[in-house]
Amino acid sequence: MYRPSMASIALRNAVESRRQIEVFDYVSSADAFTRAFGMRNTLKCLRALTNLGGRIHGYRRVCDLGCGSGAFSLAFAYLADNPNLELHGLDASEIQLSLGEQLMSAARLPGRIEFERRNLPTQIGYLPDLTISSYWFCENEHVILDPVLFDLMVGREMLVVDYEKIIDRVADCLPRGFRILGRHSSSVDIPSALTEFIAQEKASVHSIHIGRTENW
Repeated sequence: MYRPSMASIALRNAVESRRQIEVFDYVSSADAFTRAFGMRNTLKCLRALTNLGGRIHGYRRVCDLGCGSGAFSLAFAYLADNPNLELHGLDASEIQLSLGEQLMSAARLPGRIEFERRNLPTQIGYLPDLTISSYWFCENEHVILDPVLFDLMVGREMLVVDYEKIIDRVADCLPRGFRILGRHSSSVDIPSALTEFIAQEKASVHSIHIGRTENW
């Protein structure tokens, strides 16, 4: 699923040449997008998740917002290694969700992992122990600025992986009732065996971990 194709190479080159935040048409480019950025995003999410330390094993109900083809879901389920995990991925793209289901089926990781088509932002319907999101807020910055919408999307805690300026925006606009539990910027070394998939030696990772205050 992550092996490069001509379409994914062209997409990656176009994005990197423009050096700007992109909003993708996932109906027409879901497969190319997954092949171009899926492995890179999974490694970034893995790096961000390591900052949770042993706490990652304690989250049972997890929701992946704008899960796409499941890069963050894959990284979380792999590191959590929790047979009691209930991970629910939400996205508006049926094609992306289908890719996510294929990915998780092939990975055979412990826990119950399900994907559902939902137009976000919306009421999740329950309060997860943790919500995770990678590169969803960069396409939905209005949610960061709206305390009501933001509250709908966050569980007891939330971990966001995104561009640095988006992480800055989340930190600066955090509504009352939330606090920053941790914020990290680092780089991940790309293993030589994966350079075919990623076409770079290092990748920058920016993340923020937030939680609800005790009186929420």
